[in-house]
Amino acid sequence: MRIAPLGVLSILALAGLGAGTVLFLPDSPHPADAATAAPGIPTLRSDLSDELAYDALLPAPDEPADWVLAALDDGLSRPQAPRGAERRIVEVESGDTLMGLLVEAGAGDEEAHAAASALDGLYDPTRLRIGQPVTVTFDHSGGGRVLKAVSLTPEVDRTVTARRAPDGGFRSSEAERVLESRPVGVEGEIESSLYADATAAGVPDAVVLSLLKTWAYSVDFQRDLQPGDRFAVLFSQDHNPDGSVARLGPVEMARLDLGDKTLTMYRYESRDGTVDYYDRDGASVQRLLLRTPVDGARMTSRFGARRHPILGYTRMHRGVDFGAPSGTPIYAAGDGTVEMIGPQRGFGRYIRLRHNNRLSTAYAHMSRFARLKKGSRVKQGDVIGYVGSSGMATGPHLHYEVLVAGAQVNPLSVDLPTGTTLAGRDRAEFKRRVEAIDRQFRQLTEEAPVASAGRRVDG
Repeated sequence: MRIAPLGVLSILALAGLGAGTVLFLPDSPHPADAATAAPGIPTLRSDLSDELAYDALLPAPDEPADWVLAALDDGLSRPQAPRGAERRIVEVESGDTLMGLLVEAGAGDEEAHAAASALDGLYDPTRLRIGQPVTVTFDHSGGGRVLKAVSLTPEVDRTVTARRAPDGGFRSSEAERVLESRPVGVEGEIESSLYADATAAGVPDAVVLSLLKTWAYSVDFQRDLQPGDRFAVLFSQDHNPDGSVARLGPVEMARLDLGDKTLTMYRYESRDGTVDYYDRDGASVQRLLLRTPVDGARMTSRFGARRHPILGYTRMHRGVDFGAPSGTPIYAAGDGTVEMIGPQRGFGRYIRLRHNNRLSTAYAHMSRFARLKKGSRVKQGDVIGYVGSSGMATGPHLHYEVLVAGAQVNPLSVDLPTGTTLAGRDRAEFKRRVEAIDRQFRQLTEEAPVASAGRRVDG
């Protein structure tokens, strides 16, 4: 547990314009969907502030806190805590429980258990997030220390509170805030890299990283991107009543113009509730395997005959090498089972995953493995190990192989099957949605031409 000032909240600051322009168009306010991101996994939805509910015993959203809060002599009129009230902001750390946090903050065992139990119907206390602030209020007016209230914000638009009732027990309540969702359109030119140019144009890091992971199915960022290629993305931001950004909404559309090839994907929720990204024809952009199972790596050796850098003679190189700093995470290219894990002659630390009866992938020269064993199940994108230089290697890199029926094939050219394709009513609804999204993006870009004006318009 860590005591933290309430005023230290994560607020998104968009980067300045680079090769593109960011455009905002106001939309009608509506309650934004709540989402909690899993730790360590990039997502298109992310909580960007954890403001607490307004209450006589609890701080207002912008009220700073210390060990004991007093009136702030800053010329502003704020509700003050009752005399004798003490508020503490505790920050969740690894291994913390809600009851344990309350006890460490100064509550007795019985009252901590009662307060935590009162929240059971509104919040699962096992879902505490590392870094999440919890507001604890005590009353000293009777000469002792009595726990009066505990409040936390599971989602950016919902706060749950347990307060002591007149009978001495605790009663729970929740408060919800309506956030305004506004679409944001960004379009720009690639000069150095998609990540650098998109973030310079104002696309948040979380959005760019999610796009990189999604496009990793079909784009080799080393070979396919060239200066002068263009990108476009339409996403949303949820705003607080004061206009500040509360969190990112989902990416609705993204496009890459790569010379004579254009890749476009649209977000669509099918009638069975499945959310995925599809191309204009309604085919899922997800493929069975990722093209590159490591982020930010440079290709150092291709599939085919080459002069071996250590042995000194020419022989077949049956995979692709990606150079990256030692310790860079390596991802499972697809869902599968660990078929082999351990030292493997010149490959050093080696993992082979079986994805189906015919398809496997292999990863070599790792510095260390994730916590896996033979037979472990992995999902696409799970970290399975880390880049290293074990075995016969001149430096840290990943040697990556794709095997079909036990034979290595070129990972860069193998025909990888796609996921689902929309049909029937879903196909018709998707087509209408594509038309609406394209129309919305045209409206944004036509109001402020992004290629030449270099302007930012906030709705």
